[in-house]
Amino acid sequence: MESRSPSPAPSVFRNPEDSLARESDVTVSTNVTSYAEYKGFFIYVLSTLALLVYATWLLLPESYLALLGVYYYPSKYWAQAVPAYSLMLMLFIYIGLALYNTEVRTLPLDDPRSFTDEHAVYPDNPADYIHKTPSGVRDLPTPLVSEVLYM
Repeated sequence: MESRSPSPAPSVFRNPEDSLARESDVTVSTNVTSYAEYKGFFIYVLSTLALLVYATWLLLPESYLALLGVYYYPSKYWAQAVPAYSLMLMLFIYIGLALYNTEVRTLPLDDPRSFTDEHAVYPDNPADYIHKTPSGVRDLPTPLVSEVLYM
């Protein structure tokens, strides 16, 4: 009896239509993960079962758990405390990263790096760009822009 493989047969990759793809710089992968849909379905069912067991342990009173034959289980405090602590930890990490990026990583307002960098392209004569259409993309010096706008 012939066993069928979920991956395509090797002869499929020898078609003449694939010659252009094989000559290009793009890597053509023949690595096919076997039975990926079965693994995904198993993980889905397992996680659903774990959620149901967790909800049963959390919501049922101890007398009903004893009727089900479950006598040893962790304290119900941890069933509520671990998710609550995890959510608060995520909130603190979010706020901490926002504060770090704002307070530490942001340049001060008087730092010259907040106005220009090493990639700036200045025109030969910046006065030619005042109230005229530029012929290309150029960076104008900040004092010149302030002078035109505010004086």
